Amino acid sequence: MDKEVYNKFVGFQQGELDAVYMYRKLAEIAKTPEEKEAFLEAAKDEGKHAAILSKYTGKDLKPDETLGNTVQKLYKFMPRRISLFGVAQGEYMGGKGYRPYIADYPELEEIMFDEYRHGDKMKSLSKK
Repeated sequence: MDKEVYNKFVGFQQGELDAVYMYRKLAEIAKTPEEKEAFLEAAKDEGKHAAILSKYTGKDLKPDETLGNTVQKLYKFMPRRISLFGVAQGEYMGGKGYRPYIADYPELEEIMFDEYRHGDKMKSLSKK
């Protein structure tokens, strides 16, 4: 793995850890049981993604709490259609980020599809 790909994977790993924290923060204040379950399931998946990426990076990273705390505040005060739609868009962008690496790192395909699935779930919840 060259330095550029390595650095990209470190960024992916950090993003996954930040997402774990974000989804846990959202679960703390979920507006419905369905949302809480979806947030906790997504957090679990994001943790698995971070573990997969850590095999490539060899790094033991910690989540940056900024994203989670910010999204939690937005979720409290903004309509769901805005806050969760924004989370969905982040998931879709994250999924797209993995696409160029799948040929060389097939394990990332599962992560990519999980990100799209999370995006679909958050988009669906934003409409309720």
